[in-house]
Amino acid sequence: MATNWQIGDKIQNRWEIHKILRGGMGIVYIVYDHEWREALAAKTFQDEVFAKNPETADRFTQEALSWVNLDVHQNVAQARLVGAIEGKPFLFLEYVSGGDLGGWIGTPRLTEDLPQVLRFAIQFCDGMTHALSRGIKAHRDIKPQNCLITEDNTLKVTDFGLAKVFDDASETSAKPTPNVQGLGIGLSRTGTAAGTCTHMAPEQFNDAKHVDVRADIYSFGVMLFQMITGQLPFIGRTWQEFEHLHKTQLPPKLTTRSPELETIVHTCIAKEPARRFANFSHVREQLAEIYEKLTGEAAPKPVKGAELNAVQLSNKGANLGNLGRAQEALTYSDRALEINPLLDQAWSQKGVSLGALGRHEEALTCFDRALKLNVMSTHAWSNKGVALQVLGRIKEAVMCQDHALELRPRYPEAWCNKGAALGALGRHEEALVCCDRALKLNLRYADARFNKGVALVNLRRYNEALLCFEETQRLGHPQAAQGIALCRQALGKG
Repeated sequence: MATNWQIGDKIQNRWEIHKILRGGMGIVYIVYDHEWREALAAKTFQDEVFAKNPETADRFTQEALSWVNLDVHQNVAQARLVGAIEGKPFLFLEYVSGGDLGGWIGTPRLTEDLPQVLRFAIQFCDGMTHALSRGIKAHRDIKPQNCLITEDNTLKVTDFGLAKVFDDASETSAKPTPNVQGLGIGLSRTGTAAGTCTHMAPEQFNDAKHVDVRADIYSFGVMLFQMITGQLPFIGRTWQEFEHLHKTQLPPKLTTRSPELETIVHTCIAKEPARRFANFSHVREQLAEIYEKLTGEAAPKPVKGAELNAVQLSNKGANLGNLGRAQEALTYSDRALEINPLLDQAWSQKGVSLGALGRHEEALTCFDRALKLNVMSTHAWSNKGVALQVLGRIKEAVMCQDHALELRPRYPEAWCNKGAALGALGRHEEALVCCDRALKLNLRYADARFNKGVALVNLRRYNEALLCFEETQRLGHPQAAQGIALCRQALGKG
């Protein structure tokens, strides 16, 4: 039976659809689970793909169950449930609302912040080490789009084992297939090769089903090169070109503050598997040494355990808040604070939830509690500014955003929020500059694009504003249609 669900529908009277994302062969429904009271990402095949290859359901379910059995790790996207709905297999995953690593590639958040590159790389190694210790033999599709980022900049590896399943269901293709950002459900294929040809190890082009962890280490090396430089080490136009480059060409030289890091990258992407690192634990050790040498600080340590800790509960609250479930988000923040009342992140997230519920004075108190615990919390400073703006204390709001930006100049949310506050003061040219700063850091930031449109409207630059609002509509901003209508009216376009 075809599953022609739309946004707003409720699957089996339980999972309410908030967003639908389609790739080459897969489809993902971002849903709110009314039974578990949390946001999830429900992944399955598109109807036409499943109709052609119904036997892939068993393989999908088998791989998905392996993922579910990984338990909880902060650097692995948690698979919560596998089941059949209307004859099709579904995998329900935790919803990570911060987007994927692809949105960071080529931006100053990485290219000008080598410690952040190392933090993400270390977190990735921790996630892969955990997964491989729990029975996963190889990921087979490591790339930025399969690394999700939480609101507090924690990386989570996703899509374990699904490359092989989707490849079994695909048709031979001579060129890369687009993928859904952050969900990794569009894969390229030729012959017996599964994966994404921009990141594949040389041996994976020949026989992907029998590769081991060293192919994953190669793909990680390609991704690490991207994180550092903003570019792929090998650039082709077709599957065949990428295959030739990965099998025959040496990567370009890296110029970083750390020659040791260049050695790690080149060891990862050695052509012969035997010349690469044997496991991700060894890679992590060397990355940690570089991090400590570069920053003078101890390298981040992985958090283990099957139960959600206070940070994970706070992150879940953030995800729910991003789906408009402020009351449920507030519950998770309170649970986090019961475990750790000194967690500034949880106080800050509680403030965001209270603000979404219109309780702005209480929100302000939470942000102050967060800042008392951690005066360096850019999240708390920026969101305190938002609360102050709503309460009409706009000059103070601008000062809070400036505090956030002094601490973290590459913080797109603070630039966006500062732009909104300056706009409220009638300083529209300055607001425009702030929005452009935010968009330089994150081109797909819908709120910044929308606020830029508002600034342009106030400057009577309606044609430019219309383009902004049309782009925000493509990004799914809820107020985009109003902006478009306003501009068209001003331009006499009906």
